Amino acid sequence: MTEIDVAVIGAGAAGLAAGLTLQKSGRSFIVLEARNRIGGRAFTDISTLPGIPFDVGGHWLHAAKQNPFTAIADRLGFRYNAAIDWSHRVMLTGGCGTAERSALDSSSASLMRVLDCIEDAGRDGRDVAYTEVIDTSDPWYPLVRRVLTQITSQEPDDCSTLDYARYDGEGGDFPVEDGYGALVAANAAGLPVGLDTPVTAIDWSGPGIKIETPRGSVKSRTVIVTLPVNVLAQSFRFTPALPLALTEAIHGCPMGHAEKIAVLLDRPIDGVGHVYGDVVNGLPISGEPFNLHLNPFGRPLVVSHLGGGDARDLERAGAAAMQDLAIERMMFAFGTGIRKRIQKCLTTHWSSDPWTRGGYSHALPGKADTRKAFGDPVADRIFFAGEHCSANFYSTIHGAHLSGIAAAANALSAIAAD
Repeated sequence: MTEIDVAVIGAGAAGLAAGLTLQKSGRSFIVLEARNRIGGRAFTDISTLPGIPFDVGGHWLHAAKQNPFTAIADRLGFRYNAAIDWSHRVMLTGGCGTAERSALDSSSASLMRVLDCIEDAGRDGRDVAYTEVIDTSDPWYPLVRRVLTQITSQEPDDCSTLDYARYDGEGGDFPVEDGYGALVAANAAGLPVGLDTPVTAIDWSGPGIKIETPRGSVKSRTVIVTLPVNVLAQSFRFTPALPLALTEAIHGCPMGHAEKIAVLLDRPIDGVGHVYGDVVNGLPISGEPFNLHLNPFGRPLVVSHLGGGDARDLERAGAAAMQDLAIERMMFAFGTGIRKRIQKCLTTHWSSDPWTRGGYSHALPGKADTRKAFGDPVADRIFFAGEHCSANFYSTIHGAHLSGIAAAANALSAIAAD
């Protein structure tokens, strides 16, 4: 069995960045991916919705002015919207009605107060649940809670204020018109990747590292593990077991749940443009608000973003239940006639995907510091990368990308020093 210098496990944004870095080094390496495609949670579907590239996973250039993919998009000719922001939103109150500007301003102010409270607590060093520092009796809290679950993919009582305060989101959030997943794939064009090759176990008990796959074993000097943290927690085996600090990090920074429902119409929704909508049952709000992203880039599309327990429960109920709920909320917002205009639906299923098992990472209350352990190599042979490894850009594609570059650099340094 030939021993290669570096094996990269996973060809999501982190694994691809690691592979591209290794490709320039002259060292022998391999990138192994369980799926029949690259990109992981960065994936643009170009076949389900005719003529429309749809990001099944990440679609925002978060922290865009410091995000390396912004420059990559410019270089490769990928279009994105640098103008749209939270102010481009409407509140849909039923029967084609919309809330007054005062209600939008009031709800936005409530959200900003909540985010400031969470950040202030974290900056003061408090590692507690969001719900310990915010006012959940605020009339706008049902809407605020839904936004928080979209930000974190988890419920507010399971997320750390300290972890939130460490996140760096400065620079704007730009949706990618041509598809963020397509951008990630285009950037990695030409990188050799072994597809349909899931890795199930890593044995580092001997002088080399033995990597088990259904296609046989691979032996390497070092390994970069870029698998989603829930996969590491639920269905992966290391022999011997990882150090306690890493095990605590894996369980302390789990992924929540994030899903989407896309409804293709015969034409865009009239009179609103490209906006983010919240469907509410009256003002003050009664019941759970529902998100509808309308006419993205002028396309005849309505997209619902689900997070936390809502995403988990609805995804478990299945595609039909997901579609039915989105259509019911669309009919409430725009009238029953909207049903006749529906051409096709698409639903995501990241939580039940065996190679993902969730949305994106968050630190549990009291566990924010465990995230740091992902940056520590194991015996100078096992390195970790992925969005969960980024203290400042966790939950993002560019956080995964940067962590993959760093892990590759560290693996190369370890080999050179050996």
